[in-house]
Amino acid sequence: MLRAEQLSDAVQPTILALLWCTLLVFVKRASLAESPPAWPTRARSFIDAAYFASPGSNDIGMDKTWADLDWAAYRVIASLSTVTGLLLAFRSNSAIDRWSTARRKWSDVQATSRSLLRLLSASLLGGSDAAAPVSIHEFARNQAYRAHIEATLATVPFFSISLMYEMRARSLELSSGRTSLVRSDLIDALPPAIIAATHRHRSSIPNANEADKAAEEEKRRLMQNTASPHVLRPRARSARDTHGDVISTNLALTALVVLQQSLDALHRGSPSHQNGAGEGLLSSPVYAHSIGLVNALSGHMTDLERIRDTPIPLSVSRHFSRLLAIHTLLLPIVVAQRLYAQLPLCLAIIGVVTTMLYGVDSFAATLAQPFGLDQQDLPLEKYVADAQREWDEIRSACSADATSLA
Repeated sequence: MLRAEQLSDAVQPTILALLWCTLLVFVKRASLAESPPAWPTRARSFIDAAYFASPGSNDIGMDKTWADLDWAAYRVIASLSTVTGLLLAFRSNSAIDRWSTARRKWSDVQATSRSLLRLLSASLLGGSDAAAPVSIHEFARNQAYRAHIEATLATVPFFSISLMYEMRARSLELSSGRTSLVRSDLIDALPPAIIAATHRHRSSIPNANEADKAAEEEKRRLMQNTASPHVLRPRARSARDTHGDVISTNLALTALVVLQQSLDALHRGSPSHQNGAGEGLLSSPVYAHSIGLVNALSGHMTDLERIRDTPIPLSVSRHFSRLLAIHTLLLPIVVAQRLYAQLPLCLAIIGVVTTMLYGVDSFAATLAQPFGLDQQDLPLEKYVADAQREWDEIRSACSADATSLA
């Protein structure tokens, strides 16, 4: 269901328009009613019959006034209807295009992550030509390399998770509770660098709930487009913890950096894990392809950030709001002049038209920021759950194939 803020965007103007229409209908009826004169006039009319003016002399002037108001209101509405339609189409089409672009970019993130997982899993977990360890030291070293490989693979779905929280400007907590979006086995496989960066980012926020409320307020501000492009935000230095380490404000970017470092280490390898060409567990073609996929993930993240941080131009929202206000003010005049005898029909016409106009405006404002928690926003939780499920399935499939071929 829609939130209260979104409902108020359409309900409040509709209620005001209905009240304005009701007032106009009553004024119209009162102006046409033949009310008896006051008692002094009636008393004198009994003495002097010529004193009392003929009834209906004032009705002619009121009819002319209402006719002039109807003519002026109708001409203004007709003149601005083309501009209102163009701005309405531009605003709604821009919002739908932003939503569609965000969905397409998230699909690109999923496809690229899936390709990277498939490539790395087949190369790092599918090999069966490794010799059995001859000593405890070699066994421990192989286990360390296995943990490094698992951490590298776990970084790929973690990028999608951290990107979702980054788009929503919410803090990420690595907990294995029932309500957590991060799987416990994924948390166990993450590199220590990512876990430390996540904890530093979480601990740097005094109250996570207040930060989440601030994120929702930021989205509401972007929906209303109250950020002027001429006002620059103050430049702040990178926050640091008590040990002097920089606190990452973009965990998705940190995940890409850690993934790049892991790929470099796997490509170089140790002397015991190098092939005849001096390469590590990742051959040069696989390494080059993997770096290309990492670059593609970085590009998709930049496109998503552009959608989040670039709202619809402020002038469009302002002019469209003014046109809606003018339309809401003048339409009841036209309806009351022509249908004053049928109040329910007047209210129905005003209610439907006003609700639809302001509803489209609220709908466009909500779709313009598709990364929120509303029902019509992108189902990012499902995308994140799919990424973790694919990580588990691909890793299990490659491990099973390697075991069967051994």
